[in-house]
Amino acid sequence: MKNKEKMWALLVHMGPWGAKGFKDFRFDEELWDYIVEEAANTGLNTIVLDICGGIDFASHPEITLEGAWTRTKLRKELNRCREKGITLIPKLNFATIHDVWLGEYHYMVSTPKYYQVCNDLIKEAYELFDHPEYIHLGMDEEDEMHARRSAEGLAVYRKGELFWHDLRFFIDSVKDTGAKPWIWSCPLFEHPEEYKAHIDADEAILSPWYYDAFRRENWTHITKRQVYVDYYRQEDYAALNIQYVEEDPFNVKFRKVALPLMEEGYEYVPCTSTANENDLNAEELMLYFKESGRDDQILGYITAPWKLTLMEHKEKFERSFRLLKEARAKIYGE
Repeated sequence: MKNKEKMWALLVHMGPWGAKGFKDFRFDEELWDYIVEEAANTGLNTIVLDICGGIDFASHPEITLEGAWTRTKLRKELNRCREKGITLIPKLNFATIHDVWLGEYHYMVSTPKYYQVCNDLIKEAYELFDHPEYIHLGMDEEDEMHARRSAEGLAVYRKGELFWHDLRFFIDSVKDTGAKPWIWSCPLFEHPEEYKAHIDADEAILSPWYYDAFRRENWTHITKRQVYVDYYRQEDYAALNIQYVEEDPFNVKFRKVALPLMEEGYEYVPCTSTANENDLNAEELMLYFKESGRDDQILGYITAPWKLTLMEHKEKFERSFRLLKEARAKIYGE
């Protein structure tokens, strides 16, 4: 996407992304209509739809949620968004921590049947979304810690060569369609040497996600929110004596590796969010990459409210639009 307009994107979920699944389609059309209109008004040109069983796949109707969009409905929405200058990109998160939407296939990871189903879904998504430039594969947070915290009775995650084998499979499946794979930055940032050994820099675009502050004077003390106090009392963190959210090992590693890896040619679509209630996040994330990174390798930015698309969460979407727009105007003058 070099020498093209930057992507300004919003992540929208059509169903659950974690181990908290349900069988019926919980997606408010009224909020979706607002999202489309406000995206256009805000100047967004991309919506990434995390499908999560929210579209009726002909190849595997058994994973479709009751009341999900039909293929005719999807076609209508693709055309409506296109008329407003918005491209819809499909997202199918195949990380074992976030693949409950696969239904029974969630329990068949890395089996021949599993590979067949996943490949079928990728191919069909490419056709359903009118041959999109990208297909987002997710692939975040697949590790022991997140598996142990799973709300399900069965905790599964890939590691070692199996993880890289499957990531290679997904990337090749997307490339075979003609689209380019898009993943979260976790595999690269957590295991840079292994990633580089298995995946070339130009084979996938990555979304580094970071939801807190960068400037030291704006760091958030954990006592600001009880949810932080409780979170950092957990076994994985208790011994670290974390005082500020920005001292979380994930955030520390992000600030250590994100910029150096850009020097190796990786292309980013950084992700901001209102999830951590930090109104400075979008602005500081953009400033961080624009001032210190390689702006020609920043293909755009995406914001993720991390809420189901229900009217009760409308404020989160409003806030996401506002903060992304304000940050874009301040950092990029647009």
